[in-house]
Amino acid sequence: MTTLTSQTRTRISKEQQIQLVQLVKHLLSLGKHPLEIKRAVTLEFNLSTRSINRYIARARHEMVERLEVPIEQLRAESFFFYVSVINDAKSTQRERLRARERIDKLLGLDKPAQSRGSLWQLNLTPADIQNMSDEELEAAYQSLLKEANEQEQTTPYRIAPTSPS
Repeated sequence: MTTLTSQTRTRISKEQQIQLVQLVKHLLSLGKHPLEIKRAVTLEFNLSTRSINRYIARARHEMVERLEVPIEQLRAESFFFYVSVINDAKSTQRERLRARERIDKLLGLDKPAQSRGSLWQLNLTPADIQNMSDEELEAAYQSLLKEANEQEQTTPYRIAPTSPS
């Protein structure tokens, strides 16, 4: 595996910085993956990946600033485009799945699921549980049940129950 970071600190001139931002904008507009951009910039300018990430962020920021249409409108247009792909009878299953993934990303649903590990952090061993009195066991159970109910109430959406056919 190749490493993208350089060992020595490299400084570039203001002119080179402007040139680099223009290059990154061009590569982004071509649909290049950030890793490809990092590799190209590392070879050309010998910068660390952290520095390159800052230039990528700056380029994206400048691209968004130059938009004449509000970003919310662009998101809405993208959403309805992906919905049309899903509803199109001619779309393949792969296209529909990809459209669904993009909708999830637009709506922020693509984030990894949070672990419910915090619900079970009583740190009890089987021996501890066996040695508990009935009252202690019931109290631990109620505590876990209360946390689970609180967690359930904070979920952003619920699945509607199916009606009997």
